[in-house]
Amino acid sequence: MLVTGEIAAALFLLIGTGLLIRGIYMTEHQNLGFRPDHLLTASLTLDDAHYKDASQRAIFVRDVIPRLKQIPGAEGVAVTSDLPATGPGSVNFRIQGESEPQANRQLNVLDSVVSTEFFRTSGIPLLRGRTFTDMDNTTAPRVIVVNQEFVHRHLHDQNPLGKQIRLDVPGAAPQWSEVVGVVGNVKTYSEATRDDPQVYEPLLQRPVSSFSLMVRTSVDPNSLAPALRNAVQELDTELPLAQVMSMPTVIDRQKGGDEIFLQVLGAFTLSALALAAIGIYGLIAYSVGQRTHEIGIRIALGASRPDVLRMILWDGSKMTLIGAAIGFALALPLPRVFAAMFFDLHLGEPRIYLVVPGAIFLVALLATYIPARRATRVDPMSALRQE
Repeated sequence: MLVTGEIAAALFLLIGTGLLIRGIYMTEHQNLGFRPDHLLTASLTLDDAHYKDASQRAIFVRDVIPRLKQIPGAEGVAVTSDLPATGPGSVNFRIQGESEPQANRQLNVLDSVVSTEFFRTSGIPLLRGRTFTDMDNTTAPRVIVVNQEFVHRHLHDQNPLGKQIRLDVPGAAPQWSEVVGVVGNVKTYSEATRDDPQVYEPLLQRPVSSFSLMVRTSVDPNSLAPALRNAVQELDTELPLAQVMSMPTVIDRQKGGDEIFLQVLGAFTLSALALAAIGIYGLIAYSVGQRTHEIGIRIALGASRPDVLRMILWDGSKMTLIGAAIGFALALPLPRVFAAMFFDLHLGEPRIYLVVPGAIFLVALLATYIPARRATRVDPMSALRQE
C-alpha cells in the first residue's frame, strides 16, 4: 500500500511539474507573428512646441525615413506608435451595418498607427488586399488594415475588404474607415498565447507625436545605433532618442528573467525526478527484500527460480500499475486547473502523460528485478533451517 501511494504521488507531482515547464518553454519560444531578429528600435516624442499640428508631425516622419534608409546596413525602415508584441493601446469601434452596441458592451480592438513599410520591415505577412501607400494621407479616404483574428472574431470569417469600420479614437472625431487589407496575427505581448483582434491605421492619416523607429538591418542591429542617432539629430538636434535597442532586447526585458526561472525550475524538476526514483527504488527493493525468506522456501519446495522471479516481477508490476493508474487519474484534470490559475499558458502536452508513467514504471521494474534476482539465489536449505 505504501509503495502504491508513493508511486501515485510521484507520478502526479512529476506530471504537474512537467506540464508547467513545457508550458513556460512553449510560451518563451512561440512564434510572435513577426521577425524580431535584426531589428533596431528607438522611441521618441516630438515636442509640441516645434510640432504643433499633425502636418508638421507627418513632415518629420516623411523626412526621417529616407535618412534612416541611407544608413549602411539598413534594409527597411518603419515608424509605429507601438512596437510589435509590446501591448498596443485599444479603442472602441463599430462595424457599419451592425446595430449600435450598448454603452456597457462596447466592442474593443487593439490599435496601432504605422508607416507604409511597417509590415514589410517587421515581417508581418499580408494575407489579403493591400497595405498602406503614400497616397493614404489626410486628403484621401480613411483606410485601415485588420489582422486575421479581427476577421475571425468580429466579421465571422467573411470577406473583410471594403467593410467600413468606425474607430472611436480619444481626442479625435469618429470617422469611418475602409478595410483594405488583412495581415497575420501578432501576439499582444511576447508571453501571450492568444491572438487578439487588431487594426492598423496609416500614420499619414493620423500622425502621432510619440512613436518608435524600426530599422531592419543586415548586420548586428546594435552596431547601427550611433548612425541612427546621427540621422535623427540631423533633422532636429534637440530631439532625444530613448530606448535605442534591438527588438530581441525589448522582448527579453519584457520577459523579466523568465529564462532563468525556467532553468531553475528545470533543475529542481530533475532533482525531484531523481529523488522520486531513489525513493521508489528503495521502497520497492526493501519490500522485495523482506520476501527473501518466502522465496527461499518456495525454491526449497520445488519452485523453479525463473518462475519465482516472474512471480515477484508480476507482483511488483501490479503495485506499480495500480499506483500509476491512481496518479494518472489524479493528473488528468491538471491542464484545466493550471489554465484557470495561469492565464495564457500552453498546457496541452500529451507526451508528458506517456513519458512520466513510462519512466516510473521502468524504475519500479528495475527496483523489483535486482533484489528479486538476488533473493532467488538464496540457499533454500538455509531458508528451511530458519523456518
